[in-house]
Amino acid sequence: MTSRYLRGMVAGGHVEVHEELYDGSTYADRHTCFLTKTDGTTVTMEVYVFADLTPDGRCHRIDDSRAALAQLPSA
Repeated sequence: MTSRYLRGMVAGGHVEVHEELYDGSTYADRHTCFLTKTDGTTVTMEVYVFADLTPDGRCHRIDDSRAALAQLPSA
């Protein structure tokens, strides 16, 4: 799935970061995405991110794992 495709499906949302850890050039976080799609459906998703950073702090490699917590039809 491309980011352009996803941007066309999502009308809005926000992210809550629960935990964020750095250890040298290793990064990890756990966050929850609350999204509203263009059809009015809402989606809540928990995301785990793991990354290796370059010396200047940019992501060299990033992996994520997602779990859908809820998907509710439009009202």
